[in-house]
Amino acid sequence: MCYIYKKSKGVVTYISGGKTVKAEQLLKFKDIVIQCHNDPDADAIASGYGIYLYLQEHGIKARLIYGGKNAIQKSNLVLMVNHLNIPIEHVEMLESEPELLLLVDCQYKERNVQEFSGKTIAAIDHHKAKTEDLPDLRDVRDNYGSCATIVWDMLCQSDFYSEENKKKRSAGLDEKLSTALYYGLYMDTGRMQELRHPKDKDLRDALEFCCNQNALFLFRNNNLSLEELAIAGEALAAYDYQETYRFAVVEAKKCDPNILGVISDMLIEVDAVDACVAYCMRDDGAKLSVRSCVKETRANELAEYLCGGGGHPQKAGGFMKESLVRMEYEETYGTFDESQIGSAVHRLLMDRMSRYFKEQEFIYAGTEDAPDLTACPLYQKKRLPIGYVKAADLYPVGTKVSVRMMEGDIAFTVAEDSYFMIGVESEVYKNDEAYFLSHNDLSDEPYVFKGEYAPVIHETVKAVGVESKSLKDYAKSCIPKSGSLIHAREVTKRTKVFVPWSDNYMLGVPGDWLAARQENPKDVYIIKKGIFKDTYQQA
Repeated sequence: MCYIYKKSKGVVTYISGGKTVKAEQLLKFKDIVIQCHNDPDADAIASGYGIYLYLQEHGIKARLIYGGKNAIQKSNLVLMVNHLNIPIEHVEMLESEPELLLLVDCQYKERNVQEFSGKTIAAIDHHKAKTEDLPDLRDVRDNYGSCATIVWDMLCQSDFYSEENKKKRSAGLDEKLSTALYYGLYMDTGRMQELRHPKDKDLRDALEFCCNQNALFLFRNNNLSLEELAIAGEALAAYDYQETYRFAVVEAKKCDPNILGVISDMLIEVDAVDACVAYCMRDDGAKLSVRSCVKETRANELAEYLCGGGGHPQKAGGFMKESLVRMEYEETYGTFDESQIGSAVHRLLMDRMSRYFKEQEFIYAGTEDAPDLTACPLYQKKRLPIGYVKAADLYPVGTKVSVRMMEGDIAFTVAEDSYFMIGVESEVYKNDEAYFLSHNDLSDEPYVFKGEYAPVIHETVKAVGVESKSLKDYAKSCIPKSGSLIHAREVTKRTKVFVPWSDNYMLGVPGDWLAARQENPKDVYIIKKGIFKDTYQQA
C-alpha cells in the first residue's frame, strides 16, 4: 500500500490511499526524504533504493536515510550497501523540513521509526496498518512478502522500465537495483521459502537472472555471526517435543528472522520431527519460522493456521502480534505476565499445534474409503460465465507447466484434451474435453477477468527469456450447464482431500463444502465457502 497524509494543526489526515497509488504521484514533490526504519534490514534498504533511483531519474532531489542509535553493522548489509553503492545515510536530525517525508517498509510514529518532520508524510509498507482510527486504510498489502515487491510493482507500472529510460541509465544500474530488490525479498521471506503473494513470485522470476550472482553469493554467505551461531545452538538444545504428533517448538533469543530459518531447517532434519516451529520475540510480537517434511502437512497451511502466515509447502513463516497473544492467553489461561511473553507464546504454540493435528480429517478421493455423499442434498451451478483456455493452444502436448494464481502455484502436464478453467474467484482448475463440453455451453461474449491477480502460466522448466503467459489474455467465455449436479455437505472440521490429479491436497475448513459429482460419488473434492455461496444453488 502507498498512502499519503498531511499534517494539519497537529492531526495527521490521509489525502489518498489504497493499492492504486502510482509512482508518478510522488513527482509533484521536489524535495523528498526517503526514510527506512531504525536498524534497516535488506528489504527496507532495497525498497528505499528503488524509490530513490526512480526519483533521481525524474530530476527530483531526494535523500535516503534512517535514524535510531545504531548505524548499519551486520556484515551482509554493509556489503550490500557498499557493493551496490546505495547512498543511504544514518542521521540524527534533519536540517530542514522536506516537502515530502516518505517512509518505506514502516509506518509513521512506529516504535522502531525515529520521528522526523515533513510537510507531507507518505509511506509504502507491507505490514498491517497500526492506526486503528483509520479503518478505510486497512487495505494494506500485508499479504505481500516484502516491501521490495510493492516498490518493484510500482516501478513496473510506471515508465521506469521502458526501453527508452533503460537506455538512458548508466551501465550496471539496473543490475544493482535488481540485485537489491531480489535480495530484499530473499531476506524478508526466509530465503524465498515464505513467498506469500503471486507478485512475490513474479519478482523472483523476473529478477533472478538480472542480478549480480556473485554479489548475492557474497551477501548470503556473510549472514551469520558467531553470536548468532551461539543463539541457534542454545535454541536447538532447549527444544520442546510432542511425541504423539511428532512436532517440535523452540524459542530463540531475539535475533535476525533469518536465523530462525537456520534453526528450523536443522530441527526438521531430526528423524523424529515431521513439523516444527522456531520463534523469537520481536518488539511487537513473535516471528515464526515453520517447517514440514511430510505430505500430510503443508508448512504454509500450518503457518496460516498458527498466525495467519504463509509461504512454501515445506517452509513458511508468520508473525504473532503481542496484543493478540495477550488477548488469547488471558481468555484461555487467565492472568498474563508481560515479563513472560516468550513463555506465553510457547504455550500457545504447543496448544495450537496439538489442536491442529488432533482436529483434522484425511480423505483420499477416488478410493473405496472416500465418504459416501449420495445421501447429501443435490446442488447445481448457477449459470455464471467463467473462462476457459485449451491447454494445447498455448503449449505442445506433453509440456509440463505451472499455473500461478492467488491460491498458489499448481503444476499440470498439457494433454490434447486439457482445458484450463478460470472460476468466478479467479481459481484455476483442469477439465478434460469430454467433461468440459458436456458440462458447459460456449459463449460468444468476451471473457472479462474481475479478480485481484490474473493467473499466469509458464513452462515448469523455464528458460531464460521465456515469458509467462496471462491466461486471461487467451481465455474465452463459457457458462456451466444447469444440469450439472453435485452432492455436497458442509465441512465441520479441518479436512484434507488427497486427489489423484495433484501432489497437493485440497484443504477444507469449517464453512467450506465437501462435494462429489452425481455421476461419480467417490470423486470427492473441496469447494471453498465463498465459491460455493456465489456459484451453487440447491437443485
